[in-house]
Amino acid sequence: MPDQATSHTTVSLPLTVADAGRPLGAIVAERLGEVGRQAAARGGLWLRRRRVSPDTPAMAGETLLVRLPPAGGYCDAPLTLDHIVYEDDDLLVINKPPACYVGDTPWDTQGSVLAVMTRLLAARDSQPPMLHLAHQLDFGTSGVLVFSKHPRANAPLQAAFNDGRVHKRYEAVCTGYMPSEVELVTGHGRAAGGRWRLYDRAEVGRALPNGQRVKLAHTRFILRRQYKQAALVSAIPLTGRTHQIRLHLAALGCPILGDTRYGGPVSIGELALAHPLLHAAELALPHPRDGRWLYVFCPPPPVFVTAICRLRAE
Repeated sequence: MPDQATSHTTVSLPLTVADAGRPLGAIVAERLGEVGRQAAARGGLWLRRRRVSPDTPAMAGETLLVRLPPAGGYCDAPLTLDHIVYEDDDLLVINKPPACYVGDTPWDTQGSVLAVMTRLLAARDSQPPMLHLAHQLDFGTSGVLVFSKHPRANAPLQAAFNDGRVHKRYEAVCTGYMPSEVELVTGHGRAAGGRWRLYDRAEVGRALPNGQRVKLAHTRFILRRQYKQAALVSAIPLTGRTHQIRLHLAALGCPILGDTRYGGPVSIGELALAHPLLHAAELALPHPRDGRWLYVFCPPPPVFVTAICRLRAE
């Protein structure tokens, strides 16, 4: 998720005796107006740390949490069927646009890539699909995203990802000067404040205060093109940790352009960057049904191409 994902608003509504038995959605709409009605419809109602439906009857004495979206409001992933790059009875692969969430957020179950693609396929096929995310991409990351379309594919897919049999290549535009090729092997885990961070490789396996352990993070970087104080690099993650490529490039002193969380600049000249310039370009995996290798390539989004053109012109 992007940095702004943590800036959503949570409104606490104590439920009174007069509210008892009434639908939560009606209470929220009454107290918060249109924004409350939208929050209820989009899945933003929570009780006892669990998402609840708008027709759930209220119980006096409880506190309902209404999770509202960031300042930009509700936004559906900008998908069409043209984003599909491969499909069969078991798999669906799309070219994910940047700046959209892959799955549900605390404030929205309707606008994610998964939700929108489910609606698109249901309209196309006249029946709802059984889509399941095989892996994740960050809010700002574009490119290859794999779904299973049948339950029989879920276990083989997860085994392939967990066992390192899925090969990925990302493209990133980072700041600074990169060597022609470099590998970074570190520890990876959460800091005391909850954010992801790197640890020394010697700390791999150490228990953290949150009950998790420091895990190994390994990325290979290959320089594609050096520009003036910026570079286009291929990133090959040999492990699959959250924000791994972003953290490793920042650790090399070359944060990704647009990656404000890890120190990347927010613009190239007059071109404003609303998300990291990170693109999942290629993926190869054994097909979950017969093990044959499937190779997928996705071209980068327009903002990525525009950024490269600006750098070339400098």
